[in-house]
Amino acid sequence: MNKTNYIFGILFILIGIFALVGGLCTWGEGSIFEQSELIKVLIPWADILVTAPLSVMAGYGILKDRNWGQLLGLSISGIYVFGSVLVFVCVVWSHNYDFCLIIPASFGFIIGFIYVFMILVDKISISLSAFEKQYDHAFSNL
Repeated sequence: MNKTNYIFGILFILIGIFALVGGLCTWGEGSIFEQSELIKVLIPWADILVTAPLSVMAGYGILKDRNWGQLLGLSISGIYVFGSVLVFVCVVWSHNYDFCLIIPASFGFIIGFIYVFMILVDKISISLSAFEKQYDHAFSNL
């Protein structure tokens, strides 16, 4: 296992724990069970039911160097980016949210984007090295 996989595995597990705890307290607005407005609990329920368990599973799969962990990590990275953009839009358009919500959303956006970029670079380098081997083998027999 390389160092970046270890770092991203730990990050995904921590994000899952933070999503669960943050969702239960509706990101500083009080308990999720005490909220009267539906709009205030939509994103926290999504964090509790989707983001937290998938993040922990992805982190575990990445730490154990499993293919399903990498695929789940790519999927959850998409959820991080989508959820972050959703939070950005909600904070800018609806002034009911605290501006400090941009901080965890920014981290989620950055982590999701960097993980996808890292996987793409890794796959491209593997493809290029395989192409170079075929190229060298084809022209070494001339």
